Amino acid sequence: MIDELARAAGIQPAYTDAFGREKPVSRETKRAILAALGYDASGERQAHQLARELRAQRAAPGDASAAAVAFVPPELERRRTWGFALQLYSLRSAANWGIGDFGDLARFAADAAGRGVGIVGLNPLHQLNLTDPNAASPYSPMSRLFLNALYIDVPSAYASLNFGPSVVDESPLRRARESPFVDYAAVWSLKSTALMRLHERFRAADGHPMHAAFRGFCGEQGAALRSTAVYEALNARFYERTGTHGWMRWPAAYAEPGGAAVRAFAAEHETAVEYYEFLQWLADLQLSAAAAAARSMPVGLYRDLAVGVDANSADVWCDRDAYALGLSVGAPPDPLNAAGQDWGLPPMHPHRLGARGFERYAAVVRSNMRHAGALRIDHVMGLQRLFVIPHGAPPSDGAYLEYPRETLLTVLAAESRRAGCLVVGEDLGTVPRGFRERVARARIFSCRLLYFERDPGGTFVDPARYPGDAVASTGTHDLPPFLGYWETLAPDDRAAMQALLGAGPRDGDAVLVAAAYRALARTPARIRLVQMEDALLCREPVNVPGTTTEHPNWRRKLPVALEALGDDAGFAAVVRAVSESRQRKEHA
Repeated sequence: MIDELARAAGIQPAYTDAFGREKPVSRETKRAILAALGYDASGERQAHQLARELRAQRAAPGDASAAAVAFVPPELERRRTWGFALQLYSLRSAANWGIGDFGDLARFAADAAGRGVGIVGLNPLHQLNLTDPNAASPYSPMSRLFLNALYIDVPSAYASLNFGPSVVDESPLRRARESPFVDYAAVWSLKSTALMRLHERFRAADGHPMHAAFRGFCGEQGAALRSTAVYEALNARFYERTGTHGWMRWPAAYAEPGGAAVRAFAAEHETAVEYYEFLQWLADLQLSAAAAAARSMPVGLYRDLAVGVDANSADVWCDRDAYALGLSVGAPPDPLNAAGQDWGLPPMHPHRLGARGFERYAAVVRSNMRHAGALRIDHVMGLQRLFVIPHGAPPSDGAYLEYPRETLLTVLAAESRRAGCLVVGEDLGTVPRGFRERVARARIFSCRLLYFERDPGGTFVDPARYPGDAVASTGTHDLPPFLGYWETLAPDDRAAMQALLGAGPRDGDAVLVAAAYRALARTPARIRLVQMEDALLCREPVNVPGTTTEHPNWRRKLPVALEALGDDAGFAAVVRAVSESRQRKEHA
């Protein structure tokens, strides 16, 4: 009976890892996943009835359409474009407060547009935990609906509201700017003091011309913004009192967002709640300005949607019913981790999504297409299935849980067309058979990496064979920059890569990296992305998967300041390689 119910619930009976090994899913794993989904399999008659209901629910006709397709900018239909992949926090500048910010992004986008750049790719901009700013992974956010307030350009915020220059202690500001790594706690200490002062002045300024705009933003964002702001205020309050983070560690009376204790807190602390709404308004205004600076580009800003949120987060607290909290999303064993991966993120509940008309999924997509010309869907295979792991079990004891692919594709396509936003699917790793072909028909662009594209014999594939509806690059944020990657290659692989590029280390770092991007210029892929770490000849990775404090993940700043990029020889060589190759291709 367990097997029947598990199959009806969409739990696949076995999985094949990246090494080709098939592993049947045990009854214990099936039982644990069913329990996490809220399904009781203890009684045979009850389980049989539940299985019948689940099969009927999954077979019921919906509004899915196999003809639904991801918006594609008209200019991309005519010619290819290129751009940069940028970790926003990593930007150095004379203006920022120790972390790249939305003001830096606007300046970078304006300069890039002048160089013929068509797209600027970004790390996820999701809201992180402000009471624990050192928990800096953009792929484990507090909310995917709202923005990271650490990216607010404080001086620009003061100027835009006509409150004159912001006041800041120069000594810690200088230390934060000069540090080779982002000191998130120090940055937020500086920014939060200034932003609280700004909110107080804005609130007290009777008749301020921007009051109506702020109220309009709050009205537009509605209950989701209000609930998230209440969460932020509560989190700050309990952190001050107990030093703990997140709703799972609050007193039980505050665990329900609609409970009496929460309502009383929100009424009593209206100013604190409004402060967090104010931060989101400022962040949204500044991201909008950065998008405007990129408006002349064929694509513009290319945002990134993480696969999930932290279990102890605002999104989960605000809508717990949407998540299966006894499970974590991860991956089966693969070359990056032979034991498999547990990402610690609760999956959205596939059946409750449907019962509620998929409005939660649509809201997440819509929020991340805001001020974007393209959106990357992290682990896009989640449209069809997610590898889920019961709490307490090793990743190898997980299983694939199916999702309603066609309906999710329809929702995604509708939001894409509404926003005029291209969709890119991060389709790396273990990909289900036929999945790439299905999403390609929906005009969701594929991700193709120079590092990974090999034929069955192990030879690197010539980029000329990549598909047209794709984003081509060397690697990703989870892989070393090209020079660091080169040093990890075995001799045979290094020789094969050198043959593909027509260059090697004896030619010098700049020439070798430029050769990699000249090779990518042969691709018919409509978008080519230059990793900023490659352009500045870095070797160290942005993030080392499977580590936390062992490496400065999500903290490493770029070695060259924004104002000096135009004078950097390596940057100029890579830009020249890409732009000249593009011009030759377009005029051929």
